[in-house]
Amino acid sequence: MLKNSKLAVLLLFTISLVISGCGKKSNPAPNSSPTPAPKLIELPSDQKPYIKLTPRQDGHELTLVIANLPEFITQIEYELLYTAQDNGLEIEKGVGDTIKLEKPSPSIERVLLLGTSSCTNGCKYKYDTGVNGGNLSLIFYTQTNQAISFETPFRLVSSSELKKNQGLSLPDNSFSIKATVTGQSDYYVLLRNFGAPKNTEASALHSVFSSGAGIGKVISVNPDTFIKKDATTLVGDYLQN
Repeated sequence: MLKNSKLAVLLLFTISLVISGCGKKSNPAPNSSPTPAPKLIELPSDQKPYIKLTPRQDGHELTLVIANLPEFITQIEYELLYTAQDNGLEIEKGVGDTIKLEKPSPSIERVLLLGTSSCTNGCKYKYDTGVNGGNLSLIFYTQTNQAISFETPFRLVSSSELKKNQGLSLPDNSFSIKATVTGQSDYYVLLRNFGAPKNTEASALHSVFSSGAGIGKVISVNPDTFIKKDATTLVGDYLQN
């Protein structure tokens, strides 16, 4: 009798397993295809945007202007990394954002603060000190999921520093200018540019922007394959044809 009871219990357990296994199974989630990464492309020289990075009179802000934008650019990512001093230590700081272009625009402009701000109850600023250069990165996205990347080092110096060093150069020393200037309290930015101004043909160029006129004299440029048409001002484009 006990043996028969054990057999009955075993039979019921087996039947319950079979029934539970035959229940309705949930369908697996369909495989979602990942969004393809943008394809990196190169732009023809005549379609490359022209970059301006102009310092404020006190050197605590840089105005970024990206001009000559092709109509097929729909989004821009920018990042400015720079070194600053904090209690005697060199630290890396940065500012960046993404710009979505709802409609074609020939140029965009952004003000880049070299420091921090708090505008809860009136704006208060804490400016970074010891800023003398860094790196600017740009990524342009097209309507057809393509990407164009550009990166350049930049140098930021005051008039007094420029006079002391008898010129200015990029942080990687790939380009330098020996010059004199007459301004006493101006700031200067030197960078390798992406594209040339309209109606200008150049295989490569570097640009200098200033909070002032930059009047002085360009004595020499290294490499000497770059030329400046107006040598009476440091500000402007240095072209390599």
